[in-house]
Amino acid sequence: MRSATTCHNSRAICMSKSDSGPIKSDHWSDIGHSFVGWQCRLRQHVVRRGDGRPSAGMCPHVELPGGQRLGTIVTVLVKADPSHVISQFKQIVKRMAEPLERYEAAIGMLQTVYYQYPREFSDSLTALFNSEAPTARAILGVGRCILDYRQANQRYTIPCVVQSLPIEDAYYQATYWHNLMFNSKLSAPVSVLKFVPEWSVALADTS
Repeated sequence: MRSATTCHNSRAICMSKSDSGPIKSDHWSDIGHSFVGWQCRLRQHVVRRGDGRPSAGMCPHVELPGGQRLGTIVTVLVKADPSHVISQFKQIVKRMAEPLERYEAAIGMLQTVYYQYPREFSDSLTALFNSEAPTARAILGVGRCILDYRQANQRYTIPCVVQSLPIEDAYYQATYWHNLMFNSKLSAPVSVLKFVPEWSVALADTS
């Protein structure tokens, strides 16, 4: 998947019920597992059949609790234990000096079984921003937001608690090196935010 600077745009809409109505999860594991499985399928598709560019379902609309909409961001799905893949990401970046070679190596790695097993992934998402990005500042100013993921007939509306990760955090490292594989022009300083879902109040519409 390409860097966090590019995603397919879709028009923001108010949160509303479909004809069949959204499904409110009584158990976070139900909607959480469904969401992570969906994200794995989307990401596997774009690296196997597309050009790696994030699809709409990987670029949620961000809304603050007061209703302010901040546009879309690109989120990264991180392994629950990212230590091994961090080493793989670093190896690709350091071994491939040419951006195209690096991109092809990254796609080759992700095309195999990387997204094959959803249970290997955390249900928290991350996103990388320039350190002075207004969107990141606005989100951190409140400490919470709603991520609204939509593609085709799938929609997940997920309230999240948001954390700014320190550089030594494994999720920071996984997100940074993942982005660097696809964006050779990425330069410091950057910030990485972690979005921790509140599944008990999340909504899903998969009709």
